[in-house]
Amino acid sequence: MLRLLFIVIACFWFGNSFCQERVTTFGLQLKPLVSSNLLGTGIAQTVGDTFDFDVDQRLGYAFGGVMRKGLTPWLSIETGINFVRRNYEARSFHPRNGNFDTTRFRIIAYEIPVSALVFVRLAEQVYMDAAFGLSVNMFPSDVSSTSFDQDLFQRSFRNSWAETSSVLPWLNVGLIANVGFEYRTREIGYFYFGGSYLLPFKPSYNTFLVHEKNGIRDEGFLRLTGNYITLDFRYFFHEEPEEREIPDDELPAWMRKN
Repeated sequence: MLRLLFIVIACFWFGNSFCQERVTTFGLQLKPLVSSNLLGTGIAQTVGDTFDFDVDQRLGYAFGGVMRKGLTPWLSIETGINFVRRNYEARSFHPRNGNFDTTRFRIIAYEIPVSALVFVRLAEQVYMDAAFGLSVNMFPSDVSSTSFDQDLFQRSFRNSWAETSSVLPWLNVGLIANVGFEYRTREIGYFYFGGSYLLPFKPSYNTFLVHEKNGIRDEGFLRLTGNYITLDFRYFFHEEPEEREIPDDELPAWMRKN
């Protein structure tokens, strides 16, 4: 009886008619990846004997499906699978004469995040969410590219999960956190806008850069962390709570089966 009273009060405070306990809902999401030096997702730099080298993360994107399972009126578990495309531009620069070359490349990953999510009700149909968890990222291949005049060459190798071996070079795990806001309706579902930050436990790729022209060769080495900041746009289908079978010992005597 006390548990039922708690659920009723919590549903009024946290969700009212949109209480998430025993609700399993599915959705779709689109996440532009943005570059920012504030959290280390911007430019990585190194200096060679003759040239300076850098790799800049450009605008990328991710999209996929989301599943949310309500555990209590205020706590849910979220997971899903995403296709993630990171776009980069590598550059070699001669600090004396100003000559430079660039080459662009992309890194593809498949991501499975698992997060615990809490939310509070701000208005009748508006909620604020915060989530924290782990993200498993799978990288299918190494990548390489050259500049237009073929003076600059880059090759990026997947970084092994084990530092001193080639064990699981395609796998990386990191922490993921996000915060956002939802507008919920019964008629057309839930609309979510927020932001996420991914911090891998170790760099995802080792990048080698070579600039060679007129017999002059220079090399640089960089590690791409693979972290990112995203703007998150999600849509969830509205689902009703699952019916819970009440045990016999919680029923009045006249309603019990035995």
